Amino acid sequence: MFTRISIMLKKRGFISNLCLLLLILPPITGYAQKNHNFSKDSIPVVDGKVVFSVTFEYDLNNKEFMKRSVTYLNGKLDPYSGVFLSSNSDSTVCRITDYFEIDSNVTQLFALYVTYSLRLDYEEGKCTLTIWDFTYMDKTYFETQEASDRKLKMPEYTGEDMMIRKSYTRLLKKDPSSQVTEATVNRINEIIDNLELSFTRK
Repeated sequence: MFTRISIMLKKRGFISNLCLLLLILPPITGYAQKNHNFSKDSIPVVDGKVVFSVTFEYDLNNKEFMKRSVTYLNGKLDPYSGVFLSSNSDSTVCRITDYFEIDSNVTQLFALYVTYSLRLDYEEGKCTLTIWDFTYMDKTYFETQEASDRKLKMPEYTGEDMMIRKSYTRLLKKDPSSQVTEATVNRINEIIDNLELSFTRK
């Protein structure tokens, strides 16, 4: 990109090239600012743990960030289940469970539940989203545990097991960990995009 622009500057007049640069640069800048979303091929790790974090910067105060965040979490997040552990003008902390149906056909249903912690920290003009502490459990095991009135010993996987070590296996499924990782990252990107919309609306 830079080499081509340098050659063009030698061949054309200064004014015409300045206009050309102004046309080229805004899309590049806009793309860089919107570069929040994560990829299944690059999972963020902090101190050996999977931790997704992104900071939103908007002209909003703490209370407005909290109001818009809680409205989204209460009304549009639509998890399988969720609970607010705390919420005030400094932060909101939730424990959320989502249901992922990865694949469904006549022979088997590939589905599981993922539970994770979600935290939003509010400052003047800034809100930081952090998602961490993942626990995965196959659909059958999770629903058996839910139906029981006592704690059962069911196989479960951490975020590191699933997304880093890829230690989750499933009969007749090739690389199921990657499929679950992709579903997880898609969900996190959805949360990020929807929070962004909540913060930008008038």
